[in-house]
Amino acid sequence: MSTPIDRFIDFVAASPTAFHAVDSIAAALIANGAKKLDERETWKLGPGHAYFVERSGSALIAFRQGARPPQESGFTVAGAHTDSPALKARLEKSLSGKGMERVAVEIYGGPIVSSWLDRPLSLAGRVALRSTGGGIETRLVNLARPVGVVPDLAIHLNRDINKGFEYNAQTQLPVLVAALPVSADSASSKGASWALQLVASDLGVETEAILGADLFFVDAQRPVVFGSEGELVNGPRLDDLLGCHAILEAFALAPQADWGQIACFLDNEEVGSRTAQGADSSFLRDTLGRICSLSGCATEDFYRALASSFCVSVDVAQAFHPSYPEKYDDFYAPLLNGGPAVKANANFRYATDAQTEARFRLLCESAGVSCQKLQSRADLSPGSTIGPMSSSLTGMPTVDVGAPLLSMHAIRETAGVRDHEAMTAVIGALYARSLTR
Repeated sequence: MSTPIDRFIDFVAASPTAFHAVDSIAAALIANGAKKLDERETWKLGPGHAYFVERSGSALIAFRQGARPPQESGFTVAGAHTDSPALKARLEKSLSGKGMERVAVEIYGGPIVSSWLDRPLSLAGRVALRSTGGGIETRLVNLARPVGVVPDLAIHLNRDINKGFEYNAQTQLPVLVAALPVSADSASSKGASWALQLVASDLGVETEAILGADLFFVDAQRPVVFGSEGELVNGPRLDDLLGCHAILEAFALAPQADWGQIACFLDNEEVGSRTAQGADSSFLRDTLGRICSLSGCATEDFYRALASSFCVSVDVAQAFHPSYPEKYDDFYAPLLNGGPAVKANANFRYATDAQTEARFRLLCESAGVSCQKLQSRADLSPGSTIGPMSSSLTGMPTVDVGAPLLSMHAIRETAGVRDHEAMTAVIGALYARSLTR
């Protein structure tokens, strides 16, 4: 029987992009009896059943109606984001010269760029194809093998490399994918880029059939567990697949409650969330509105339901790094395997306030896990997450929390196994216990 960390590693390995994460989440929900809905169709809901709806292929909201009307019990909501910083492939562009073939890229989000160099990269994402009937077919791509590398310059040619260096995305980050004799036919001479040909071959179609693509170079290696007691996990996209998996596991195991149970997996947090499938969109509010409408709510009842709800925004928190103690306020520096951390900021970079922090601490107590707190140094500005945006659009009281994480935004990050198990337990307590009032 698989353990929670085994399932998490499999989930990460199967989710190299936001599109694959949503596909993995949907498959898990269906395996647990959930029914897929379509925003374009009429919904019919039954009490106690789990449902989910996707938007744009990279965001998903799952829900289970409560036994009581929404205006009386509200919703318990947990949300995370499906995207991570990455190098997005410019599929059509060919970069050939001196027998070497490279793929142009564009930086998505805010990665630690140096961590992407000199390591095996795979290619994954989605493509839009011309279908036989003249329409459009969308298919996922996951080559799941090394296909390229971003080679750094030899230190002999850049003696200052260890003194700090800024990489140029246009000229220095293209991914090397082939090196053939100069006399050999290059991809460009065949009329299509190497990457376009590779993806077409993988899908079994002609290059002309590919009408659009959202493809990313991703880490080609699986996550690993290490530590004297197997207490640490290292892998790609832990920000925020840790949050996604904790919510997914808790939602799948939750029995029906009096209140509605909502699990949100939203895209594009790393670039501000202002997309149709991000937290700064209508997706969550639209979904809650339809649930209320199909539960017989009047307009005023919908607003009452939102006011009676509670949301936990689950992301990751900057863990204390022993090599850089000066970067932290020691009193508010969460430790790996010390438990989930409440994230707070005076300027509301996080949605947490005193009341929502108190609610989360009570959830931790009910789940029997420790609770830490993250606050940046007073002279530093922290990042943000989906909490402030989703709370401003819905009016739901919201707390921002996260599992402590090292190397945030690197191609591989490190987290505590016990923190992930604890976060899953706390979200389970959220779905099982009403703390909305």
